[in-house]
Amino acid sequence: MNEAIKLFVEDARAVSIDAAAKIMGLKFKRTGFEHPQPCPHCGGTDTFAFNTRKEKWNCRAGGIGGNDAIGMAAHCEGLDVRHREGLLEACSIVLGRDIPDEGERESDEDRAARKKRLEERRVQNEADATTRAASQDEFRERERNKARGIYQSLTALRTAAQMHGRFYLQRRCGGYPDATWLRVGADVTYWHGQDERGSPLALYSGPAMVAPFIMPDMVPIGCHITWIDLDRPPKFRPELVDPSTGELLPAKKMRGSKKGGLIPIAGHPECSRWVGGEGIENGVAFGVWEGFRPDTFYFAAGDLGNLSGPAEPSSRFAHPALKKPDAKGVARPVMINGAVPKRDQEPDDVMWVADHVDELVLLADGDSERVMTAAAMARARARHARPGRLIPIVWPREGYDFSSMAAEAVAGDL
Repeated sequence: MNEAIKLFVEDARAVSIDAAAKIMGLKFKRTGFEHPQPCPHCGGTDTFAFNTRKEKWNCRAGGIGGNDAIGMAAHCEGLDVRHREGLLEACSIVLGRDIPDEGERESDEDRAARKKRLEERRVQNEADATTRAASQDEFRERERNKARGIYQSLTALRTAAQMHGRFYLQRRCGGYPDATWLRVGADVTYWHGQDERGSPLALYSGPAMVAPFIMPDMVPIGCHITWIDLDRPPKFRPELVDPSTGELLPAKKMRGSKKGGLIPIAGHPECSRWVGGEGIENGVAFGVWEGFRPDTFYFAAGDLGNLSGPAEPSSRFAHPALKKPDAKGVARPVMINGAVPKRDQEPDDVMWVADHVDELVLLADGDSERVMTAAAMARARARHARPGRLIPIVWPREGYDFSSMAAEAVAGDL
């Protein structure tokens, strides 16, 4: 790799998530830092998002994310940055300029000037990365404290005077656990966007179910909030609209941190049998179906990426049917993250599972894209495998998840 290419790559590494998203034509909300939208590569509705404050991006559908513009561009365009061509193409996208001609000759003076700029760029990139990391650590701790405050101020769902949480789970899942992990509030604020002074805007306030994300020390690092509207079947969640764009907003939010944590639903992590999948409702529905066994800890990972962890890049494979146009308009197979866990990943790249667990039942979603979900579930099984540990994967009927099966059964009994 010659000096021109090295400088080209270093320039691309300095591009912010915000600048790259604008060059790539990604959608921005009028206010706020988080910008959810359909994934340009995987599809979906709000499966992809980037955050211009945290300098991060994430795709829940693909179970992948990162904190650099090059990786975001590579994912959106289906490029493999392990190969030189993919890396340079991703750099070209975020910079908005062509890849330098390596055959171009340069004078000694130009070469010296370019090496100087390259070294200056490297030093600046390292300094910027250190500053961003410190700022992100401070922001993360503030958000964790806010999440703890929200959760700890509420009362247990099973005994609360507000019956919204119990009614919600009864209609969505066929019942609710006799446990204190899940909590409920009658008037939980939905913050979205900012006013002209940059202050958060309260878009909505109403009943909500709140669950913690916990680590092995049982201390909450975040919380998961589901707003409830019992007059809006079949999901029984309010319709929330962005006032600036008219777009529908998800009636669920996560505050604080999620990475590496899990949502407890029923039982205790000391149990030797664990059962869980992506969402709270599926875990509750399955628990209701098997009677919330006393030897079992029921949990939710929050999303597929936190359940399965990142994939080894070499395990990516072409979807047997789905195709999407690349940057040049040529239809190419959608690339799927494979079943092999990423080597040398950090412990918090995936939800934790206690060492003493000898049976881990993983709940799949039958209403998500089948090939991608199957690969992610196989990756989760491989990632959490231990000698002597059983890890069955349980699938609902095709086109359903466990909560929709339970809701259908409840409706049939009415």
